[in-house]
Amino acid sequence: MRYDELKGLLILTLITFVWGSTFSFTKIALEVFTPFFLLFLRFLLGAFALFLFLILKRQRISINFSGVILGIINFSAIAFQTFGLRYTTATKTAFITGLSVLLVPFFEKLVFKNKIYWNLWLAVFTGFIGLIFLTTDFSSISTINWGDFLVLVCAVLYAIQIVYISYVVERREIFDLAFSEILFTAIFSFLFFLIFEPRNLLLNFILKNSLSVIYLGIGATAFTLTLQLVGQKYVSPTKSALIYNLEPVFATLFAFLLLSEKLNFQQIIGASLILISLFISIPSSFQNKS
Repeated sequence: MRYDELKGLLILTLITFVWGSTFSFTKIALEVFTPFFLLFLRFLLGAFALFLFLILKRQRISINFSGVILGIINFSAIAFQTFGLRYTTATKTAFITGLSVLLVPFFEKLVFKNKIYWNLWLAVFTGFIGLIFLTTDFSSISTINWGDFLVLVCAVLYAIQIVYISYVVERREIFDLAFSEILFTAIFSFLFFLIFEPRNLLLNFILKNSLSVIYLGIGATAFTLTLQLVGQKYVSPTKSALIYNLEPVFATLFAFLLLSEKLNFQQIIGASLILISLFISIPSSFQNKS
């Protein structure tokens, strides 16, 4: 395995660990804030934190068109998932969103013409089965409805986002990409908040309930979305998707630690399969090197 790829894998694992913690903090914050307003606060704070960081570094700041596209994709995926949840269950949402893991190698082959080795296909399939076991209550899966279709669009968008990031990080300045993505996700979140949600929160009320938002905005947005671009510069889209598959594993761990939620036997099997899928993917690193 090349040093750069190892560095990329470690970076993506770190940010996936941070993302895994966001479910517990988001659950806490949603007891106070509406979904799109929370997204607006999170990404606005993330954009402001990254802006200050770049000012302190005396780095030039500019809006990047590719970053705006990333922001549109990112927000659209969130919006489709949010509206889909109105009509379907959380279990089915997690299951359908996980389809993005299966879609990424197809999109990678289409865009980059990369050869996807057999062990990567096996790793993707194993990781997807693990995701099903970890996130799905089989007793609650019944007929397909409108919400399922909306969440499927979200899964397709997440797969496109992973591949698109790998496409643009070689051609654009990473900080410009990250700042543009975060800023425009905040702008679209604010517009959807104005259109779809009530506006009755006072400033002092927001400040009193700001700790989760600060963590989500600075740690889980400005920090992670910038590092995501760095990590994917060295890791293929399919392997990136396999790393991101760890997110529900870390989410379950944080739910156990912060919310006292327990893992059942089915979830333990799912988490184990996701970890196994990562080991299955390793030999392709040496194949690519040769």
